[in-house]
Amino acid sequence: MIIQSLCRYYDILGNDEGVKIARPGYSQTNVSFALVISGDGKLTHIVDLRSDGKKPQPKGMDVPLQTSRANGIVPYFACDNAKYVFGVEKLKRKEFEKKIARDSGNSIVLEENEKDVVLIHQRSRDCCEEFRTLHHTILDALDDVGVRSFLKFLDSWEPESFLEHPKIAEYRDDILSGANLIFECEGQYLHMNSTVRQAWEDHLSHEKEESDSKGQSLVSGRVEPIARLHQKIKGVDGAQMAGASLVSFNDPAFESYGKKQSFNAPVGETSMFKYTTALNYLLDRQNANRVQIADTTTVFWAETSEKSCEDLANFLINPREEEAEPAEETSESVAIKDSATIQWVGDILRKVKNGQGLQRTDLKVDPATNFYILGLAPNNARLTVRFWYADHFGNFVTRLAQHHLDMEIVRDDTGPKFISVYRLLRETVPKSSSNRSEISPLLGGLVMRSILRYTPYPVQMYGAILNRVKVERSINYVRAGFIKAYLLRRARSGSSNVKEDLITMSLNDKSPDVPYRLGRLFAVLEKAQNDTNREMKSTINSKYFSSASSTPAVVFPVLLKLAQHHIAKSEWGFKSSQAIEDILAGVDEFPAYLNLEEQGMFMLGYYHQRKAFFTKKEEVTSEEA
Repeated sequence: MIIQSLCRYYDILGNDEGVKIARPGYSQTNVSFALVISGDGKLTHIVDLRSDGKKPQPKGMDVPLQTSRANGIVPYFACDNAKYVFGVEKLKRKEFEKKIARDSGNSIVLEENEKDVVLIHQRSRDCCEEFRTLHHTILDALDDVGVRSFLKFLDSWEPESFLEHPKIAEYRDDILSGANLIFECEGQYLHMNSTVRQAWEDHLSHEKEESDSKGQSLVSGRVEPIARLHQKIKGVDGAQMAGASLVSFNDPAFESYGKKQSFNAPVGETSMFKYTTALNYLLDRQNANRVQIADTTTVFWAETSEKSCEDLANFLINPREEEAEPAEETSESVAIKDSATIQWVGDILRKVKNGQGLQRTDLKVDPATNFYILGLAPNNARLTVRFWYADHFGNFVTRLAQHHLDMEIVRDDTGPKFISVYRLLRETVPKSSSNRSEISPLLGGLVMRSILRYTPYPVQMYGAILNRVKVERSINYVRAGFIKAYLLRRARSGSSNVKEDLITMSLNDKSPDVPYRLGRLFAVLEKAQNDTNREMKSTINSKYFSSASSTPAVVFPVLLKLAQHHIAKSEWGFKSSQAIEDILAGVDEFPAYLNLEEQGMFMLGYYHQRKAFFTKKEEVTSEEA
């Protein structure tokens, strides 16, 4: 299902002239340097193709297809690294001593230090020879000046001269770090030469015709050459820099019926190319269809060329405010709200809230369009599928809209109206932490599943939020919003003792729920103390919040006694006294213990009451003005 939908998406991208995506026989690869070859086959210059900046980034280019090498010697055409092009390799000292030092008779050490060894050994010579052989096989029949000069370079190159070459010396360490290299001959990149491209494509066609690994592809159903190895998937945070595999078999325990490697799950070469190319396109860091949720790299796509579809999905999954460039008179950037998109999403939310179905006019695309979300996490040399979602786009929008509706809560205007999943997950770790790895790797997948399937939110997430509120004795609108959403969904599913209509967006002073009233009471007692002495360092919040939300029978008698002293000293004590009486009118006795659900209601009542104080203060100020 995942591979089939990615193949269909590749076909859609391939028909879109505005999309830059690799065509069959080619792949998108990061290239660092271009080797300039003269007419007589000499390396005359090296052009740095990387971006400027503190950490230069390689340039993405379409080059002849680069399949997975695994452990074999597999040269790439017209683009490869130093081991294949020059026959030279840099190894860590420990790796050198483990693998090479024992067979020193076939090795030549060009340079060494405490950490690294630059050398030529039998395998690097074999890689270089295979690289030379491949290009002679494909290019020997061509009558092209640039091709002739390139082949002369391959035939005349001696690995022993690597460190002595003046042009190589400037970029030696970068080249030896595994950088991809291309070739410039007669003022044109070799892999872009039309004659060379035709020769490469003819070579691939001949290989397919001669292939002895033909079989029925599980994806297309056609009989075609089966991919032994699949292209690496790049762009998943935390995975290996060289890429990781979504489909792979590297141990006999995974094999069956005598079939090795990916012949266990026969996928045709064409389908393999399509799904890996489409997925690598989605995982590009510049692609708006890519979102990071904790350790899970998430991509989404729709089976349509309409960009508005994916723009809306991006906003619903990862709503954010864009930042404008700093003005001339200030160095600070200014947050700009995309008012048009916010208005559009607001209209959709109103329809979902009222139970109205979403139409093409609402979504700017057919609601029956197939839509997919794929969450990938690193797992050594492989990728783990954290979650997979396939549905109609209209259903997806309805469920994301319902999530945002459930999260709605009274707040001030300083924060964004819509909360991203990543922002929500950040509330489970200390505010002082800037390390994303501290977020539980499982929570992102659990939360996304509950959103996409419209099921109760995970209790693990709820418990983590409650814990942060207790530890930090602070509840903001994001935490309060999730507590409200969690309780709402439990009430709808029938697994809660609290009725749905008692869980509101703002203060419900008529609610008979005791834990909710106790949360309100704690907010009133805290305010009574603050009215007496605003500079007090040790408050009832810092001392009693956690215990009050768990064991109210122990704490509240003490707090009510303390409150009498504060009320007696305060100018507005009579208001606090009246508020306490109104709240306690609905409380027969203080519970000895509050369970997790009741603790959430306590915190919700506390948050609502504090916001009610703030709102009233604003109204009084505006009237006096």
